[in-house]
Amino acid sequence: MFFPLPAALAVISALPSLTLAIPIEKRTAQEIINKLNLEPNVEKGYYRQTFQDPDTVNGRSVSTLIYYLLEGSDGDSRWHRVTDAAEVWHYYAGAPLTLSLSNNDGKAVEKHTLGADIFDNQAPQVVIPKNQWQSARSHGSWTLVGTTVAPGFTFEGYEVASPGWTPDDGSSNGLDAHFSMECR
Repeated sequence: MFFPLPAALAVISALPSLTLAIPIEKRTAQEIINKLNLEPNVEKGYYRQTFQDPDTVNGRSVSTLIYYLLEGSDGDSRWHRVTDAAEVWHYYAGAPLTLSLSNNDGKAVEKHTLGADIFDNQAPQVVIPKNQWQSARSHGSWTLVGTTVAPGFTFEGYEVASPGWTPDDGSSNGLDAHFSMECR
């Protein structure tokens, strides 16, 4: 069947632009960092706050939301915690990501995998209670997630462990806790 060029172009232009879109998984980390205007994060990776609820309680936003991208080549993010709010991690795209969680109380580190494959023990979201230490690792080139903190994130309620620190998991390898407040 033959279509005149103007008719063929009209059909192509009528198609939704998504049919020509490149799947996000084919994009590089740098393309996503640029598109979402992400900035380097002290924990490793890149982030940008995208929402700060205008509603407040005692002068504090009731919730905040960020994008966070971690590249697999970064290895584990630095151990950190939000001391005064719960945090929910949401999986968006890329490779699965393992969250390691600890209360630094001599018990084994818990591991949760964020990802799209709910039939392979991955979860699209993980809730981290306040004051729990956490570290993340991407299992591929990159992982894009979001985190919601409620009440809203403040640097006063945030701690980042010194490089090399690991939580006490009851093994003889545990290092003493040394913290730094490198918030930006």
